[in-house]
Amino acid sequence: MQPNESQKSGSGQYYAKVSSADPLAGSSSGQPSQFDFMMKEPPKPPGRFSGLFSWMPKPAKIVLAAVGILFVLVIFYAIFFGGKTTNTDQLTSVMARAREIGRVSVLVQQQAKDTSTKDLATTAEAVLSSQEQELKSYFSDRKVKVNPKKLAVRLDKNTDTSLEKALQNNNYDQTYFSYLKTNLVSYQGELDTTLKGSSESLQSILSGQYQSIKTLLTAPQLK
Repeated sequence: MQPNESQKSGSGQYYAKVSSADPLAGSSSGQPSQFDFMMKEPPKPPGRFSGLFSWMPKPAKIVLAAVGILFVLVIFYAIFFGGKTTNTDQLTSVMARAREIGRVSVLVQQQAKDTSTKDLATTAEAVLSSQEQELKSYFSDRKVKVNPKKLAVRLDKNTDTSLEKALQNNNYDQTYFSYLKTNLVSYQGELDTTLKGSSESLQSILSGQYQSIKTLLTAPQLK
């Protein structure tokens, strides 16, 4: 039995209503569905620092990042290499002062007439020469070359002239005592300064040298 026209028309209206009520209807027509949000990923929340530098231009951000990396490298260098320095310049200065005091003391051994003055000069020269050699060995063990010109920076011929005049004026001994005390105190202070920024192995050497100079300064002629 064939349906009449009114039945066909009614069926069409029914299917149209069902189709229009379909929650997925119209998805192919380009119209947004009320359930599209279920098919999309939720937006990611902004990072903790994403908005902190958002106002900065890109070149400024690059510079800032480079500075940050450099800062981190400096920190790592300080952690892993700090305190391991050989203090080359400071040690060279210490050696130069020791060499000059030793040189003057050798001169006094040759010129002085008083036996006690000669003995003091001999002791001073032996102590300071030994300390210079000890620091040379420290450098040599670490393959560090010392500039000879820097070792000569303390050379002062004016001291020789002063001693020659003192010899003529009969106050040679006291002139040497004054020179030795002044320069030993300066040398001791330089040892102390260098010691504070040194590695443990170097501190052991400098500490022993400091004590030797302290003992030398207790000589009766230097009080």
